[in-house]
Amino acid sequence: MQQIINYFVNAPKIKLVVIALISLIIVGVIIVASLFAWDYLVTQKVVTLNPTAGTTITIGTQKGDELTINKQIASTNVKKEIRLYPGTYIVKITGSPDYQDQYKSILVDKSTEITNPDLKYTDAKLSQLLVSEKTAIQNVVTPILPNTGYQIDNETLLENGNWYGTRLKPSIWYNPVVAARYIRPTDGTEDMLRVILKKDNGQWKLMAGPSIIFSIDDYPDIPQDVIRATNKLGFN
Repeated sequence: MQQIINYFVNAPKIKLVVIALISLIIVGVIIVASLFAWDYLVTQKVVTLNPTAGTTITIGTQKGDELTINKQIASTNVKKEIRLYPGTYIVKITGSPDYQDQYKSILVDKSTEITNPDLKYTDAKLSQLLVSEKTAIQNVVTPILPNTGYQIDNETLLENGNWYGTRLKPSIWYNPVVAARYIRPTDGTEDMLRVILKKDNGQWKLMAGPSIIFSIDDYPDIPQDVIRATNKLGFN
């Protein structure tokens, strides 16, 4: 110990300064490395992007209150891990041109895995499918039409083409000769009606209706988006 003390006492001042600087640098590096390790391993959270085949997951910062990406952080069509600071981010999921892009907001406050939900067909794709499904659908709808005379007025396929909603209109409204006489409040037999079908195992079957309107609470087996879209037929 005395030899070490003698060394520093007898060492030239410049040598002591160099040793002190080196010591400070080493301590600084250790502190910075520790802070970086803490930030990387503890503060930042692991986010796993896990898209299915043929889809891409993109994540970025949010643009104000809009459900759009302001600045892209990562985008991948294969499984990938990234690290993010806790906060709210926007995820965009894209597939082939037949599918709608889907956006959702996520809160990252722990390790999170992002997978893609079932993407929905575009309106163009659904319209194309409806043409080919029209006969099969009409074979189910026609037998349940009220005897007072109704016909399909507005219809659409929904989700991935496996749900169908339609609005039924009294046939008498389509007769231009007597139409003027029916411009008045409905008397109960002339209400707009709605029907929801589902394609299951290649066959269309009735799921709800005919009814004026559908309540989400009454049909837990029907996706809420399908009920809302069918209720809106004729109003948009």
